[in-house]
Amino acid sequence: MKLNLTIIFSILALNFCFGQNPKENNLASIMEKFSDSIIAKKYGMVGLHETNGRTEKYAIGLAYENEKMTTDKIFNIGSLTKMFTSVLVLQEIEKGNLSLSDTIGAFFPKELCQNDNVDLGITIENLLYHRSGLGEVVVDSIVNQAFQNPFFEYNHSFLFNKIPKPHFKKDLKYEYCNTNYILLGYILEIINDKSYSDLLNERIFKPCKMKNSYGYFSKSLDNIAHPIFEGQDLMPYMFYHYFKNYSFSAGGIASTIDDLNDFFTHLYTTDVLISRNSFTKMISFKDDYGLGIERIELKRNGNKTVYFGHAGDNISFKIRNYYNPKTQEMIILLANQWLDPYIDKVRKQLLNN
Repeated sequence: MKLNLTIIFSILALNFCFGQNPKENNLASIMEKFSDSIIAKKYGMVGLHETNGRTEKYAIGLAYENEKMTTDKIFNIGSLTKMFTSVLVLQEIEKGNLSLSDTIGAFFPKELCQNDNVDLGITIENLLYHRSGLGEVVVDSIVNQAFQNPFFEYNHSFLFNKIPKPHFKKDLKYEYCNTNYILLGYILEIINDKSYSDLLNERIFKPCKMKNSYGYFSKSLDNIAHPIFEGQDLMPYMFYHYFKNYSFSAGGIASTIDDLNDFFTHLYTTDVLISRNSFTKMISFKDDYGLGIERIELKRNGNKTVYFGHAGDNISFKIRNYYNPKTQEMIILLANQWLDPYIDKVRKQLLNN
């Protein structure tokens, strides 16, 4: 995509930082170290750190030209959406409407869904674990035609029919693939005869009191962070179809840092969304990937520590989150620039590694 967008931008000698006053070694003081660099690149970052019963939030930089980044801004959360999709699937399993051993042929019969690239013996479990071998139907690239063209066929197609040739036979190995979670989204809609967005609202957003979360990112939402790529605002090129119909149940959700913290808290510590038995299944990891959740090994004060979470990258957002199941420490970091190099730096300094 050729972007001829000219951005005229001036920065006064003003420190665009929001939250509590910085103190040594807390989230604010760490993020402050990168504030000038982020402002110079014309985007922003929001962070949350919860530990020892104390929650700190902070924001630096810009949501878009001349708009300060604040901790209540709405971001597309990219592939973190997969964790939400997994929760909805586990709810169906609890209700007896699905099982991990069910094959996708039960939902996509060959006489109606003709795509020889898809093995109809692939199971729900294969999809959740990214062990289906399916070809990738979503190309996460700034040149993706679906992002800039509201009429692009992939934004309005039944993507099952667009799945390319498989990479390997089912259950042979792990390979991360958005196609898996798009199919899970379709299956959820088929079972419930409702849209994926409606299911999110009814079964996750409302129970968790997530008042600023949506089934897909859209420029019509109030208080959003614009996607920024190499200093240019991509909002003029953005259409909701890409997030609603193409990223869909693999990467379409929009949310805030507070809402995400509410979701994680309910998922990790309560039975509001799924039972503890279902959560145990969710964190039965293979190749450090569970049922829509990642096992992340990091150093904490020099010691190896296991965290749960799921990364999210989309045009042009970067989301990282880390939860320590032993101490209940939570770190959530959001940036409206996919190429952001500072999220990992903030996380490392928070964990003293």
